[in-house]
Order: sequence, then structure tokens, then C-alpha cells
Amino acid sequence: MKRITAAATLLGLNALNSAATASEVNMNPGLWKWTAVMDMPGMPMQLPPTSYTTCITNADFVPKERTPGQSCETIDLKTAGDKVSWNITCTQQGGVTTSQGEITYHGDTAEGVIHITAQGMQMTSRTTGERLGSCQK
Repeated sequence: MKRITAAATLLGLNALNSAATASEVNMNPGLWKWTAVMDMPGMPMQLPPTSYTTCITNADFVPKERTPGQSCETIDLKTAGDKVSWNITCTQQGGVTTSQGEITYHGDTAEGVIHITAQGMQMTSRTTGERLGSCQK
């Protein structure tokens, strides 16, 4: 269960590169903390939130955390105003995972929803982000 939760959370915010410029999105570059709360239908209890930090830049403003052994392909990436949305497929030793997500930036904060399908299970990740400061070089 822990492996599925971690994989789903990581997938939801994984390996995306932006074709658009950050000037289209109200996002302040820097070190961001991302927190995800997973909802898995049929689970008898709520899973605890998971968090990680990553540097978000003008060249790459989609949050991601790398998972060793995972290969992801972005099928669709769009920006509309302050929203970033995507569809991706990731493969790893355990199989194929897909996600459809959307994040809205508000300068130093962000929120979004990511729908994930992994190992036949459907999950929803409610994700929030906050800028902590400058990235470490």
C-alpha cells in the first residue's frame, strides 16, 4: 500500500517539461513545497499527506519529483492563464500508470487536482504548493 501511495503521489507530479513560458503563468520561481492528499475509493481510512520540495523555474514550472526506474511520456501539456494541465503515462517495473492533472498558480501558492490510474486502481490527489524562497545553487 505504501508503495502504491508513494508511486501515485510521485507520478501525479512527475517528469513534465513546459513548452510555454512562465510569463503566461502567475508563478514566482524558487523553491516550492508540494503537499498531496490522496483519495482512494474503498479505502477504510484517509492516507496521510505526502510532501516534497523542488525548484520551480521560468523554464520548467510544472512540479515534479523524480522516481528511480520510472520513464514518463507527456502526452498533452497545456497552459491557459494561470492553469497548467497535462496527461502523462509512466512505466516502471510494476506496470503502467497514467495521470491527468491541473494546477493553478497564484504567485507564491498553487493548488490542483490530479487523477491517477495505477495497477487498476483509481486515485485522486488534491495537491497544494507554496513557495519557500530562493532555490539553492
